[in-house]
Amino acid sequence: MAQYPTAWQKKTMWAALTALFIVFLVVTAAAVVWVVADVIGFLQPILIPVAIAAILAYLLDPLVTKMCRSGMGRTKAVVVLFTLAFLAITALFAWLVPMISVQGANFANQLPAYTDRARDRVVEIIYRYDRTFGIPGAGKGKTESVSLSKRFYGWLFGPSQSARNAAVASAKPSPPPEESLSALPPDQPTQADRDRIKQWVEKQAPNLEEQLPTIAAKFWEILKKSIGGFLGITGFLLSLVMVPIYLFFFLKERPRIESRWKDYLPLRASPLKDEVAEVLSQINNYIIAYFRGQLLVCLIDGLLIGSILTLFGLNFAPLIGFLVVILTMIPYVGIVLCWVPAVLIAAAQYGDWTHPLWVTIIFIVVQNLEGMFYAPRIVGNSVGLHPVTVIVSIFVWGLLIGGLLGPILAVPLTATLKVLLTRYVWGGTLREELLEPVERTPVVTEAKVLAEPAPS
Repeated sequence: MAQYPTAWQKKTMWAALTALFIVFLVVTAAAVVWVVADVIGFLQPILIPVAIAAILAYLLDPLVTKMCRSGMGRTKAVVVLFTLAFLAITALFAWLVPMISVQGANFANQLPAYTDRARDRVVEIIYRYDRTFGIPGAGKGKTESVSLSKRFYGWLFGPSQSARNAAVASAKPSPPPEESLSALPPDQPTQADRDRIKQWVEKQAPNLEEQLPTIAAKFWEILKKSIGGFLGITGFLLSLVMVPIYLFFFLKERPRIESRWKDYLPLRASPLKDEVAEVLSQINNYIIAYFRGQLLVCLIDGLLIGSILTLFGLNFAPLIGFLVVILTMIPYVGIVLCWVPAVLIAAAQYGDWTHPLWVTIIFIVVQNLEGMFYAPRIVGNSVGLHPVTVIVSIFVWGLLIGGLLGPILAVPLTATLKVLLTRYVWGGTLREELLEPVERTPVVTEAKVLAEPAPS
C-alpha cells in the first residue's frame, strides 16, 4: 500500500499553505495601510504643521550649522535666522503688496474692456463652431422664466463695447441691407446670429445651473475633509501658528536628535538594529537630495521667470515668480500651476494670442535651461526620484492618506519604498547604480560635512 501523503501531495499542500500565507500578508498589509491612512487623515490638523516644520528644518539646517561654525551658539544662531527670515519676508511683502495693489487697481479699471473683449471672443468661437458644424435646435422656442442665467446671457450676447462706441460715433445713414451684409467680416456674427446662438445656449443652461450648487457643495466637502480633521478648518488654520515653534525646536535640537536618534529605535543592540539604522540613513539622504537640491533649483527658476516676465511687462510678474519658487517643489505639476495664471493674465492684459505664446515660450526655455544646465549640477543626473515618480506618488499618497498631508509626505514615503526595494528586492548591480549616486550628490556630501560635530 502506497505511503500517504505522497511527494506530489506534500508539494501541493506546501504550495497551498504558501499561497494562503502570502494572501494573508497582503491582506494584513493592506488593512494596516488603510487603518494608518484613516488615523493620519483624522490627525491631519496636528500632523501637517509638524511635517511643514520638518521640511523647513531640512532646508534651513545648513545655514544654522554654518553660523555655529563661526563661533555662534546654536540657540543664538536660530534666533538670528528667524530674525533675518522675518525681516526678509517683511521686505518682500513691502515690495510686493504696493506693486500688486497698483497693478490690481489698473486691472480693475480695465476690467470692463477685458470682459467685453472676452465676451466677443466667446461669441466668435461659438459662431465659428455654428458655421462649421451647426448648433442643433438653435432658434427653436424660448425660455419663459427670467433668471440669473438669462441676465448673464443678455450681457454675454448683447452689443459689445466697441459696437456701442461705433453706434454712438456713427452719424452716417445706414447702408442698404445688401451692402451691410457684404461689408461684414466672415467671422463676425450678425445680431440675428447672436440671437440664435443665445437661444441655443439658454436651452443648454438649466442643467448646468442646476448642477452648480451641487458641484460647489461637493468642492466644499472635499476641502473640509482635506484640511479639517477633527479640529475643523478654523483649528487647522490656528495650528499653522505652531509651525515656527516646531521649526525652532527642530533646528535647535538637531545635533542632539542626530546623535541619539538610534537610541530611540525599539530594538536591542544587534545587527538588525544596525541594518534598520542604515536603511533610515539612506532614506534621509534621499530626502536631503530632493528637498535641498530642489529648493535651489526652484529659487533659480523663480528668479529667472519673475525677472523675465517683469522685463516683458506682464502684470503681477513678481508674484508669479514667487509662486514658482513655492510650487515648483513639485516637478512639472508646479510649473503648470504657475504657467496657467501667467497665460491668462497675458491674454487679459494684451488681448491677443501672441503675448500668451511668448509667456509659454519663456516657461519652456527656463525649464529646458533647468534640465540641461543647473539642475544636473545641483542635484545630479540620476539622484533622488524621477519627476514622473514624484507626480504619481503625489496622487497615490494623496488618495491613500487624503487631504494635504498625502502630497506633503509623498516624497519621503516614496523614497522609503525605493530604498527598501533597492536594498532587499532588486539586484546588487541595480542597487549600486541607484544608491551610490545619492551618496555622491553635492547636497548630500555637504550635509555630511555639516553634520560633523560643531562647537555649541
